[in-house]
Amino acid sequence: MVISFAKAQNKTDSLRRELRKKSGSERVDILNKLTIDSWLNYPDIAEQYAKEALFLARASGDSTKISKSLRLLGGVFLYQGFALEALDYNKQSLAIALSIKDSALINSSLNNIGFTYFNLNNYQSALEYLLRSLKVKELTGDEYGMEHTLNNIGLIYQRAKNHQKALSYFERGYQQAIKNDNNDLQIYSLNNSARSYIAQKRINKAKETLKKSLKIGKTTDNNIWKAVTLMEIGEIQFIENNYDSALDLLNKAITKQTAINDRKGLAKSHTLEAKIYLAQKNYDPVVKHLNKSDSLAKISNASEITLSNYIVYKELFLALNNFSRANEYVEMYLNKRDSLYTQVLDRNLSLIPGKLQEEENRIKFQDAEMQLKSERFQNLIYISFIILILPFSILLFMLYRRNKKINHSLEKQNDTIEAQKEEIETQKEYMEENFRELEIAKNLISNQRDELEVLNKQLEGKVDASTTELKKVNESLKATSLELDNFIYKSSHDIKGPLVRLMGICSLALKDITDEKSLDYFIMLDKATKRLNFIIDELKLISELNAKVIEVSRIPFDEIIEECKSEIAYIENISSINIKVDKQESIQLLSDIELVRLIIFNLLQNSFQILKSEQIADKEVMLSLFEEEDRVIIKLDLLHLKLRVEEISQLIDSLSKANKEFNNLSIGLYTIILCLNKLNGAFELKSGESGNTIFEVHIPKTEAINLQR
Repeated sequence: MVISFAKAQNKTDSLRRELRKKSGSERVDILNKLTIDSWLNYPDIAEQYAKEALFLARASGDSTKISKSLRLLGGVFLYQGFALEALDYNKQSLAIALSIKDSALINSSLNNIGFTYFNLNNYQSALEYLLRSLKVKELTGDEYGMEHTLNNIGLIYQRAKNHQKALSYFERGYQQAIKNDNNDLQIYSLNNSARSYIAQKRINKAKETLKKSLKIGKTTDNNIWKAVTLMEIGEIQFIENNYDSALDLLNKAITKQTAINDRKGLAKSHTLEAKIYLAQKNYDPVVKHLNKSDSLAKISNASEITLSNYIVYKELFLALNNFSRANEYVEMYLNKRDSLYTQVLDRNLSLIPGKLQEEENRIKFQDAEMQLKSERFQNLIYISFIILILPFSILLFMLYRRNKKINHSLEKQNDTIEAQKEEIETQKEYMEENFRELEIAKNLISNQRDELEVLNKQLEGKVDASTTELKKVNESLKATSLELDNFIYKSSHDIKGPLVRLMGICSLALKDITDEKSLDYFIMLDKATKRLNFIIDELKLISELNAKVIEVSRIPFDEIIEECKSEIAYIENISSINIKVDKQESIQLLSDIELVRLIIFNLLQNSFQILKSEQIADKEVMLSLFEEEDRVIIKLDLLHLKLRVEEISQLIDSLSKANKEFNNLSIGLYTIILCLNKLNGAFELKSGESGNTIFEVHIPKTEAINLQR
């Protein structure tokens, strides 16, 4: 082990000495090698190397070096837990690799993009890019990075609970790593296999695999996968009730993870330590470790860890007989799971890009066939000319070779298109199966929610019930959680990526299509995708409001009003609605700028949506702001619009107004109410003296706000 570390250090020192001798673009390749040598154990230093390499590569204008430097910088950011930044750099790298037709760079970029999507929980996009990478590797015979790609595909099947499929990919990755004499990736493959064995409760098989991983780990300096090995062995010790041994192993793993700033790994380790302390009935450290895990999971965008933490919180408060807090975390768990379910309900939209891609491939094939016929006709002319003028057989042979090469190229393109078509059909069947499973999951969730309501009422009325009855309720909750996990976790995919691709396809179609009827269809499709994208952003905003900390500063009402008017005018096309502003000159308010802006924006937008849906000749809005002793009042009059009493009651009760054009009115009103709850404010919808409709908001001044919310 010492000898191996010394060799690695000698290699790094040698690269540094060589770097000092170079200047300009000659430093790029050496910096990239130093990046690879450093990112597992010293990610901060690796980031400095990668950024300098990218700067020098861009200065040199060398596309190959730029693409490779972008990809390595993306890898550094991914190891540090910044998946969105990593995705951006890897996509830039792929675009350059495609432009210069470098198959090795294309392979690596496809693999890295797929793994980044996996870390962002977008499994559909992850599987798409990884399968493309694997196919290109197999077609070109390029085995570089094959171990990574096979393992990454296995991780997607592992996350979908298909452990047999996952294990087959992990084993292929392990054998490829042995073939390439790559100890790091042998450890990586073995650790991934051990995780599936643990999930299947095959503890002896997991022990055997991790023992092999530790043996190989003695010959390599790789803190990330050593930490993973220690963590998984610790989990096995916990399963076998060896709590002290488990805690000792996890503390060692946390030390290594902290040294390399592995946020996601740290979150998992702290969650596992919380479970061990809970099993020991040592409750004080449980909350401390869960808080650390929650914070790290949020930074790493690891929603699966957050959900796991909610279950541990629930079990903790049940153990403390604090049923209301336990019920609160059950609700948080279900709400989080429901939000994931909502995102995947429309996943069948992703079939549309697949169909468009299939049609595009068919058109390309037809174009290639027409081009071939044209070239054949030209060749016939050439042959006739040669026979008549220069009857030399060698030229005829050359033309024959050319025709043969063209035929071979066309056959190769046809094979590629057929393979893509088969892959699209496979993905379609996979998504249709998932959609059927989602329907079953939807019914199950509805039934489980009904059961949960009954259990909540029983808990409220029977706090002093016997311990035996409480255990039965707990077992029912655990069974509910496991069933939800089996159905929804397997099927959850992020709709954001497919939706953005669909919007991009619509944008291209609107530029290229000239047929008026087709253009009308794409205009309607483009409008629908933009509306859906806006709704998703609104839902994301609502989820973020619950965790927002109030930041108090002076509110610039004039600036906020002008910004909101401009933004809404663009979004809603409201040039035909008059906006009048009546603001008290000396108005002063110290509050949270972001929350106040959201209130004013959604008041105006929802008012305009109501007016647009009504048959009113004069569409006017009066926005009034005035100050009282302990609050500021914002009043919005919808002039010339009279709502009946039952319409107002229905709008307030359901937070929606029945109209055929707008479906996100409830989201805007719900956002207003969430903001006001954070500020201890109030909201009212009423009729004015002349019968016009009025939205009225009361925002308390700073001293009235509970800053601990």
